[in-house]
Amino acid sequence: MTAETDHLDRAPQGDDRLVEPTVLRPYAVAYGAAARARRVARAQDGEETPILERLERMAVAASRVTDERSIPGEVLIDVDRDIWRRANAAGYLHLFIADHGNDGTVAVVVTRFVVDHGADVSRLIDHAFVEPRALPEWSENEATRTQPGFRTEGSSMQTGTYVGDDQTWYCAIRYAAYRRGNVAYLLHTTGTAPAREGETFRRSIASAVSSVRFED
Repeated sequence: MTAETDHLDRAPQGDDRLVEPTVLRPYAVAYGAAARARRVARAQDGEETPILERLERMAVAASRVTDERSIPGEVLIDVDRDIWRRANAAGYLHLFIADHGNDGTVAVVVTRFVVDHGADVSRLIDHAFVEPRALPEWSENEATRTQPGFRTEGSSMQTGTYVGDDQTWYCAIRYAAYRRGNVAYLLHTTGTAPAREGETFRRSIASAVSSVRFED
C-alpha cells in the first residue's frame, strides 16, 4: 500500500438510500441507480430478502459510516502492502486497489443503525447470501457463517464467480454484525477481481476480506 491516496468517482448528490456497493466496480458507485439496478426485487421479509432491506425494516434509523472517528473503535483489515494501495470514494469507509500488475479491489462499508431493545441483530446474517446469488451466472465456491459470540452478532463469508461486462468476475463477500446497546453496526466487505487473475490472487483477496473486523 503506497502513501498516495486515490480519489475516485463521487456518488450522486441527494441519494442516500442504503444500497449495496456494486461488486462489478466497487470503487465507482456506492449509491444511485447503477447499484440499485443490481439489487434483488423487493421481497417479503423471508429468506430471499436482501440483507440491507432486512436491516432497513429492523432499524429505527440507519446511516453509512464514512468517517472512522465517528465510531467507538476501529475497523481493521490485513492487506499486503506490496499489492494494495488505498483510495477514497464516497460511501466507503476503506477502499483498496490492487497494484503492481494485479487488477482488483477490496471495499469496506459500515452501516450504523439504531434498534429497539428486543431486536435480534443476529438475524441479519440469515440474509447475507441473498444478493450475490442473484448475480448473473453466479457460481458459489463457499458460503459459511458463524453464530453470535462474545464480540459479534454473527458473521458470514461467501465466495464465487459471476458474469458481468462480458467477462467472469471473482468475488469474496463478508458480513459481520455488531451490537453495543441499542446501536448496531453491519460491517460489509467486498473483494472483486477478474477471474483471469488466477487462484493465487483470489486467495489473497479472500484472505483480506475475511480479516476485516471491528475492534473497540
